[in-house]
Amino acid sequence: MAAEISFGILGPWEVRIGRDVLTLPVGQQRTVLASLLLSVGESVSTRMLARRLWPDQGPDWPQGAVHTYVTRLRRVIGAELIQTCPDGYQLKVEAGTVDLHRFRDLVRRADAAAAAEEELALLRESLKLWRGRPFGNSRGAWLEQEVIPLLTEEWFAATERRIDLELATEPPGHLIAELSDLTHRYPTRESLWARLITALHRGGRRAEALSAYQRVRTVLSEELGLDPGEQLVRLHQTVLMGEAADHPGITPVRRETPRPRQLPHDIVGFTGRGQELAALERLLSGASAPGRNGRAPTVVAIDGAPGAGKTTLAVHWAHRVAHAYPDAQLYLNLRGYGPTGPMTSAAAAESLLRRLGVVSEAIPLDVDERCALLRTILADRRVLILLDNARDADQVRPLLPGTSGLVIVTSRNQLRSLSIRDGAHRVTLGAMPEAQAIELLAATVGSARVAREPEAASRLVALCDHLPLALAVVAERAQRAATLGEVVEGLEDEKARLDNLGTGESDPNTDLRAVLSWSYGALSAEAAATFHALGLQPAGDIALEAAAALAGRSPAEVERSLDQLLAAHLLEQRLPRRYQLHDLIRLYAVDQARRHMPEEEQRAAVRRLLDHYLFTAVSADRQLLPGRRRDFVAPMRPHRPPPVFADAGEALAWLEVEFDSLRAVTSWAAANPSWAGYAWRTTMAMTSFFDARIPWSDGLDFLMLAVRAARTANEPTGEAYTLNSVGCHYSDRGDVALAERFFRDALTRFESAGHVHGEAMALGNLGMVLGEAGQYDPAERHLRRALELHERSRYPRGIALVLDNLGIAHTVAGDYQRAVPAFRQAHEILVQVGDEPSLAQCLRNMGRAYALIGDVRNAVRAFRQAIEVFRRMGNQRWEAVTLADLGEVLNGRGHAMLARGILRTALRMMTDLADPRAHDLEAVLATTT
Repeated sequence: MAAEISFGILGPWEVRIGRDVLTLPVGQQRTVLASLLLSVGESVSTRMLARRLWPDQGPDWPQGAVHTYVTRLRRVIGAELIQTCPDGYQLKVEAGTVDLHRFRDLVRRADAAAAAEEELALLRESLKLWRGRPFGNSRGAWLEQEVIPLLTEEWFAATERRIDLELATEPPGHLIAELSDLTHRYPTRESLWARLITALHRGGRRAEALSAYQRVRTVLSEELGLDPGEQLVRLHQTVLMGEAADHPGITPVRRETPRPRQLPHDIVGFTGRGQELAALERLLSGASAPGRNGRAPTVVAIDGAPGAGKTTLAVHWAHRVAHAYPDAQLYLNLRGYGPTGPMTSAAAAESLLRRLGVVSEAIPLDVDERCALLRTILADRRVLILLDNARDADQVRPLLPGTSGLVIVTSRNQLRSLSIRDGAHRVTLGAMPEAQAIELLAATVGSARVAREPEAASRLVALCDHLPLALAVVAERAQRAATLGEVVEGLEDEKARLDNLGTGESDPNTDLRAVLSWSYGALSAEAAATFHALGLQPAGDIALEAAAALAGRSPAEVERSLDQLLAAHLLEQRLPRRYQLHDLIRLYAVDQARRHMPEEEQRAAVRRLLDHYLFTAVSADRQLLPGRRRDFVAPMRPHRPPPVFADAGEALAWLEVEFDSLRAVTSWAAANPSWAGYAWRTTMAMTSFFDARIPWSDGLDFLMLAVRAARTANEPTGEAYTLNSVGCHYSDRGDVALAERFFRDALTRFESAGHVHGEAMALGNLGMVLGEAGQYDPAERHLRRALELHERSRYPRGIALVLDNLGIAHTVAGDYQRAVPAFRQAHEILVQVGDEPSLAQCLRNMGRAYALIGDVRNAVRAFRQAIEVFRRMGNQRWEAVTLADLGEVLNGRGHAMLARGILRTALRMMTDLADPRAHDLEAVLATTT
């Protein structure tokens, strides 16, 4: 019989003899059997059994009581299985008959496995033996305090090791649901949270990973009064920075986390500026140099005339000292003298935060808060920041780190106040000394040629006005000439021609124009045409695909022209597949475009560029909001098929990378009546991106610019669309009065234009805010009219949105019995059309209605479903708002501790987003009891 018996204790008690399941006696006999099962093959003393049975006060003769329990057990499982020993009892069965010992054997074999695949297979087999809480519902101080916690730790160790192996070898998606459940069941176990955050981050769900960290921080604070441990804090920083997360439990798989490395490439064969380089090197010499070991940062300002080589010197020196700043090396063109105006400090701080990996949802609205966050992230990190082409000190000052690091600033401005107030070390570049200029020329054309023609070399340097930029351009041309004298002759002829074409007044750029003109003449027809086109684009830099659209050729074709321009030093490549023109060269490119491109060709090139940005943004928007109607795009059509994004993540990535360019291009287009139509349409295509990723005030700035652009374009329908979007922005913020004003203005324009879809949209939004304001009759009238228009045009998403708004109006009016059916109808339609963003909002609104009628169960279910959708979308703003709704409902039902944790998580998220609703939530949190 012993060979046929098996014991299951990793879950509810289970004792089988053959196919028969035995019924065990309850109470103390189970404690005796548990002791024997845990020590199969070993004797358990009567004294030990007594202590386990009666840890405090036992019977007068415990040995007799123990013997009685053993006798009863023998009757159930067989007398021969429990043998009497000199000091106690022993269970005589094979260890493999007990699931616990089979589990331990498999884990030991897994630990000894040579390959990860074998280890993972054994761990999976071992964990299949677990069926729930060890020993089921058995009670007793010894089991509950000593045995079950230790066995549970064994299960945790095997489970976490199995998860670590799967994280190392498989996509993380299937682990997220399991880890979410585990952290819910064991909310204070930090190691599980670390694995959940890692899985979310590796699955491309950074917003949810950050939210998970906020939740565990709240749980630990509420339940244990503790802050997260060092591992979780490091992991949170990793996610915030966008770095790769190591496996939290696996030591064999270790990787260096990537750090930002954004310095432009160094100049091969850099020469000259020895005196300036020596001065720069002295700044960082010695262990007590500024910017090291937590002291104030070193700030270096390099100023000089255009073309003097400020950026080249800054980049070269940055590469020489970069090894001392391994944590991050950042580059940002502040566009101080670009065609669209200098970058604001707020936009610059946002760009730097993004480059450091901070998710958009965590970037505050206010410029001071952004810069404070930047200082926090950079604190005590060894970071090098190169801020190129600054306008003035006020643009730079807010971006400076508070401690440590090196900041290099280049500017045409002398930045004296940065030196006086912020301790910047100034280095001014004047004209290159003749000897250095000739050395620079020799580095390109060869020392032997310069030695053969010293007078020609000297004259060539003079014709270039000792400007490194001009020398770089002309030296490339000189390599193809027979003699330097021939180069001098050609350049003197070109300079004379330009002088004769001028007004006779002194022009400081004439020599450079002569150099550029001469080098430009050596370009192929395709490269010259590309050069003309690049002068027409307003952004600080341009991606290869946008350059191809501008030139009207394929990316492969235009890349060959760009390579030729790079070789001729007429173009710069700061980052892979992104290009930019030096300010002076841009002016020359614009001049050449005007001379050689007919006006119609110029307009066609600009139209192709704006087409590219508009229709690529529309393509991205289709991934973010699939059910949306995009009537606003009409009558424009793409001149070439726009790119198709694989999913929302890829679409968001493109919008993130191109955000600065989109901002510059739409701002430029908005000021031009010919192109303003592109500006407002491109902005409309980005509204779902604003809602998901962009700080509230930045989105509003974009939209107000779009309103002005629609007016400049004289498109009333465009005004209506943009005014409606501004109304939605204010409605989301809770400013009902301003939202109503913009919705009414939008409705008037839609009605005047006879735009039925727009009229229905504005009516639905107006009805919603009127309902929120307590004007129930006009609210329902507007909503019923909107519903009728959408039904007539057979637009299911529009019908669902109006039903959702109708439900909101009924809720505010206190007519909950009509609100809930409206939400249910909207929910059903939104599920059918697959509009997740609107579905999440509908679920949130439905939850509020359920809460008000006292149906807490359905309210909580709706809120949780909405939160899951918002998390899946990466929309932290609305996740926080819905968490606040859930917390208030739970607090009202007496779950104060749980409510406080949820409300605090929501408050932290809102505060990180600078959401104005955070102040209201603070008041709510203060009342939780």
